Amino acid sequence: VFAIEPYTGIICINDTKSTKLEFLFKDKGDGLTKVFKRVDQQFIEVGEVVGEKPGSFSLWEDKNAYKGIDFAWHLDKVTGILKPFVLSTSLRQIDINTDTLSCRAESFWY
Repeated sequence: VFAIEPYTGIICINDTKSTKLEFLFKDKGDGLTKVFKRVDQQFIEVGEVVGEKPGSFSLWEDKNAYKGIDFAWHLDKVTGILKPFVLSTSLRQIDINTDTLSCRAESFWY
């Protein structure tokens, strides 16, 4: 019998339930973890985990959120709060949604 394992991920929703984000994480070994985000019912690769402290926080790239901006998400693992985070400044001026989202763990069969 062959069974596939689900991937660990999170589902995040803002207070008004108008924004829902889903991420899953694939450990590639050697400290490299790829990040995938659900876009149009499919998970697409959006970056890598760029920083973390076990039991405290994770920081990962999202190259799909704002094109041309070095953007990431910061997840507080204690509170489950996800916040947007700009990794570096850009000449391009855009409005970034600063809403925080509440997250919960989820398993994805992908």
